[in-house]
Amino acid sequence: MQNSSISNQTIVENWLKSQLAEQLSLDANSLNVTEPLTRYGLDSIDAVTMVGDIEDAINEELPSTLFWDHPTIAKSAQFLADNYDISALGDSTTETIEEIEDTPVAAAATNTKSKGWGGLFGRGA
Repeated sequence: MQNSSISNQTIVENWLKSQLAEQLSLDANSLNVTEPLTRYGLDSIDAVTMVGDIEDAINEELPSTLFWDHPTIAKSAQFLADNYDISALGDSTTETIEEIEDTPVAAAATNTKSKGWGGLFGRGA
């Protein structure tokens, strides 16, 4: 059972960090919840995939533009926590974060220049 002192937004932020890290082969600990997701290389295909994963986890239909309308982990998490029953995310968040923290990530995986819309418009990292 989840710790009641952890806010719903924090639960969603942790879950989104783990999903983004898995989707983009990044270190979850290196993700800043206030940075634009495109800075980490999130593109439209990855965003739609992640929205589908969230839909599957919470059994709700979400806007396909979720990550464009709420472009940071913090903003997306706040939107989800405010508008949906995200209790299903809390059950797997701790285990998922621990798995990612224990998984070594190659240094090359943190290169964000080759992916994402930011690079297309000259704003890449």
